[in-house]
Amino acid sequence: MKEGSRDILKRLRVNERIIAREVRLVGEKGEQLGIMPLFQARETARKHGLDLL
Repeated sequence: MKEGSRDILKRLRVNERIIAREVRLVGEKGEQLGIMPLFQARETARKHGLDLL
């Protein structure tokens, strides 16, 4: 992994570290699922075994 990539990963907010009220949810294959409240996006991600970034 490149040095710059590691810096980005350290700053990336994932799952419970996300603090926004609403997020844009993008599906596993890149499909736009819409803007939704964070709690709903977390539930959707958990159901599908995915992470929020």
